[in-house]
Amino acid sequence: MIIVSAKFTAKPGMKEKIAEVSREAVELTRREKGNISYTLLSSTEDDTFMYYEEWEDLDSLKAHLKTEHIAAAREARRDMITGPVSVRVFEAKEVSL
Repeated sequence: MIIVSAKFTAKPGMKEKIAEVSREAVELTRREKGNISYTLLSSTEDDTFMYYEEWEDLDSLKAHLKTEHIAAAREARRDMITGPVSVRVFEAKEVSL
């Protein structure tokens, strides 16, 4: 399983607008082949958002990144965020403890 966390910060006053423009992309992504979960989280302390994603495999994630709805969401948010987007990708493997 592949796990992704993608963090970014909204410009002041843009949290609600970001949530609004992200809704359709979230719904469409949840229907994609290979998606296990896809959630947009909003901090209660500041203007930070984080996508938490789970994918069956890396190929599913790569296909997701090429979809039209993700390109459209990125474009819509571009002027609403400040600073870079921090993305971390993990491969989850079961280990014996």
